[in-house]
Amino acid sequence: MSALRTAAQQALNSLRGYRREIGCKQPCDAERALEAALEQPEQEPVAWCDIEEDGTIHGLRYWSEPGRREHALYTHPPRREWRGLDRDETMHLMNDTAENYWADEAHIQRFARAVEAALKEKNHE
Repeated sequence: MSALRTAAQQALNSLRGYRREIGCKQPCDAERALEAALEQPEQEPVAWCDIEEDGTIHGLRYWSEPGRREHALYTHPPRREWRGLDRDETMHLMNDTAENYWADEAHIQRFARAVEAALKEKNHE
């Protein structure tokens, strides 16, 4: 586990302990954010290079060699799970775009664009 993940886990444990001490049943926003961050897989380096004392970088390779002054490169971003809209979110969009109860083609197009925009916003947070 990386130092950052270890620190995040310690912070989460501290927040949970404090919440129990004060008798609060609901997790705070910071707790939820730490939980979500810790659920993400750790990024794996895909290449390494050597770093000399003077900061010169050379020796690109695709494996790590313990004991060398090396630096991990080109990590993959974590893969995010697609988040869809639930029934309430869909109904809210439908009500926001409806001019009347009966849907016509223009209403269906407005609803489709609203769903697209909501999904883009939800999945690019």
